[in-house]
Amino acid sequence: MITDIMVRVAIAMLIFVPLEHVLPRKRDKRILRKFWTLDAVYALAGGVLNIAGSTVVIILGLVLLQPLIPAALKEMVAQQPLILQAIEVMILADLGYYAIHRLFHTVPFLWQFHAIHHSIEEMDWLAAHRVHPVDQILTRGASMILPLALGFSTAAIGIFVFIFGWHSYLKHSNVNVNFGPLRWIFVSPAFHHWHHANEPHAFDKNFAGQFSFLDRLFGTALMTDPVTPRVYGTDTPVPDGFVSQLVAPLKGLGSDQTTVPASTVPDAQNPA
Repeated sequence: MITDIMVRVAIAMLIFVPLEHVLPRKRDKRILRKFWTLDAVYALAGGVLNIAGSTVVIILGLVLLQPLIPAALKEMVAQQPLILQAIEVMILADLGYYAIHRLFHTVPFLWQFHAIHHSIEEMDWLAAHRVHPVDQILTRGASMILPLALGFSTAAIGIFVFIFGWHSYLKHSNVNVNFGPLRWIFVSPAFHHWHHANEPHAFDKNFAGQFSFLDRLFGTALMTDPVTPRVYGTDTPVPDGFVSQLVAPLKGLGSDQTTVPASTVPDAQNPA
């Protein structure tokens, strides 16, 4: 498992480091920027935790959900062409992703986990890995349980997993890629960077993982390409270290925690 993760990260580095140098969105970006070692730890140690935890959540979800799915529906799904299955899996998975992602922004306790990801202040491909395991595990579970329960083929789900993984690198990367008219369908780096902006008009926008039309459908889209955010991050206090970040949200368990996302505070101010 760890070897596969290391290979994938190495390949991503070979692809995106040159791209971010040749086609940068922000030209003052350094390769070895602040907290790159923290994100490297998330890529390796966090990756193992995420895979193990997601597997458990998905299995538990399938035990509960599969008996409710009619066999005839599963058979109909399985008989579809692979390309159609793959498209349906991506849409279903992104609907699940959108829903749980939005909950992580609106439920105060869940935000404490998601704030780790929003503590990113310099966007690049490696920053895609800075996600608390609880956040990643629940999000993956919400994305995958329904497609698996409906009986989509392993190949169709594999196509989704492959595309989602590399798309995640791209949308976080410091690469100036313009999707043109397709930006109204697919999440571009410009679209997702605004989700990470610490600017009031961008709070709670652009939740979708792959399909930007979902945000347009649910009224949460912010399209400002080619303008880029002035500042990224969150006003929610987040510790710097890997272990500290893993433990910090758990300290709220059983307490009368009232911390809420900065986006819900009317007078939240941006850093200078």
